[in-house]
Amino acid sequence: MRTSDGGGLRPALREVGGTLAGIGVVGLVVTGARSGWSVDVELAPALVAVSVTALFLGSVAARCLLSAGRPVETGGAALAALVVAAAGVAAAAVVGADVVLAGDVPLPLLGVGFLLPGAGVLVGATRMPQATLRQDWDDAEWLRRFRGGLSSQLVPRAAARAHVAEVEQQASSAGVPAHVELGHPLVLAREVASADRTARARRWWVATVAGTGAPLAVGLLVLVDDSWGALTIPLGVVLVLVGLSRPVVAWGGRPGAQPA
Repeated sequence: MRTSDGGGLRPALREVGGTLAGIGVVGLVVTGARSGWSVDVELAPALVAVSVTALFLGSVAARCLLSAGRPVETGGAALAALVVAAAGVAAAAVVGADVVLAGDVPLPLLGVGFLLPGAGVLVGATRMPQATLRQDWDDAEWLRRFRGGLSSQLVPRAAARAHVAEVEQQASSAGVPAHVELGHPLVLAREVASADRTARARRWWVATVAGTGAPLAVGLLVLVDDSWGALTIPLGVVLVLVGLSRPVVAWGGRPGAQPA
């Protein structure tokens, strides 16, 4: 899903597993620093943790689907993550901070619960066979994926239609299937998109806004939930600063600073 050459579900699962493992480690460290070796598992923080995880996993899924040239599924994954995150925060606000799911849970046992999902996904991804590049395409499906690739790379609609028409004409005049004449549809779509100045500018803006908004959203969730005790403000401030630093870091790679 992430790449055309040898891509597929395996690299996407590897990224999901790494994300879950990272969240688990951070959650374990923060929980240990806050509560010591014995932890009361409260419902509201658990719901907020689910919301934060949903945002991260939704961004991973959306990015993978976008790279795979599936814009409709990309929007669905992003929308689903936002709905789950909003529902978790709303539920946490309703139940309040006094509902305890389990009391005096040993930190090592809780750590197993934090780390097991990510480790399980990583092991599963490692054991999964690597997909090979697809070679045989029906022309109609090839063109559909080529359109999806252009759309996913944010090529303007008029330019995308012109490229599709040009490809159809070229494949027709060659008298051979499109995949024989032009190769993999997503590879060609990315090559076309990399040469399109407007598409490059759009991708920069989307990446910058997403890289800014996600940490800010998570930081605000932490601050609003206010369930991390003395760590609430430091953790929330760090996340907010990470989000605010994203435009500064991305500024050097803005479209106007890159050669056409």
